[in-house]
Amino acid sequence: MNTTSKKKLSLSFWLLVIGLIGLGIYSLISLRQTAAIYDGVLAMQANINSGSVKKVDFAGNDKPFNIPNWTLFRPGELWSLTSRDHHLPDGFETPELVNTEVAHGDSGQPMKVQKQIEAPLKALFDAAEKDGIELMLSSAYRSVDDQKQLYEQFVAEQGQDMAELYVVEPGASEHHTGLSVDFSTASAACEADSDKCSLAQDAAAWLFENGPRFGFIQRYPEGKQPLTGVAFEPWHYRYLGIPMAKMVAASGLTYDEIVRQVAPGYAR
Repeated sequence: MNTTSKKKLSLSFWLLVIGLIGLGIYSLISLRQTAAIYDGVLAMQANINSGSVKKVDFAGNDKPFNIPNWTLFRPGELWSLTSRDHHLPDGFETPELVNTEVAHGDSGQPMKVQKQIEAPLKALFDAAEKDGIELMLSSAYRSVDDQKQLYEQFVAEQGQDMAELYVVEPGASEHHTGLSVDFSTASAACEADSDKCSLAQDAAAWLFENGPRFGFIQRYPEGKQPLTGVAFEPWHYRYLGIPMAKMVAASGLTYDEIVRQVAPGYAR
């Protein structure tokens, strides 16, 4: 072997050594990055599975509020935020819809709610009746197609400006989730036609004071349209479960504000 061949062989050898060292360093860095990502996923998953207690410093709430599972904030779940700024995913399917047995408008047609709110809804109706308040539902679950028809009709009759105050676009309505209802004072007119339903002042006052005891909050309070995207609706209530509903009511904040502070990752 001549001198030139020996030099080429030596150069190839050292290039191979350097390449192997570089590959080893790159693999080690990648392994550490992968491990870090994996550890982060495990930590997040442990937090979701085990639950946590988060201190929420809202007015009227001086105790830690328990968040048993962060998945409760996912779209369509019990604590989800659905609004003009937080649409439900395309193809969203409402879980476990049932025909409600409480009094409602359009009585010849079934009115649906999520199964988990049916018992609290009945309890609320019973308590209201004992206090001399006769209630009906004027609306509950609405499909995206139902909302599209309602929205287009409202725009045609009232104009776009009014629609932006009172009717949200398809995919942005809480009614899609089956967790929201519109209350009305019971009447023969409402029973026959939900378009003729209305909520009397005494019933509105009773609901505002007592709704949280059964897990329901007034979703669109007076003067909060810039935050909720909807003008004052004393009839529209959202089921959150008793602990969350009581906390929201005591805070004096809208649910939009609560989610942004308690679970900002779900209120982007």
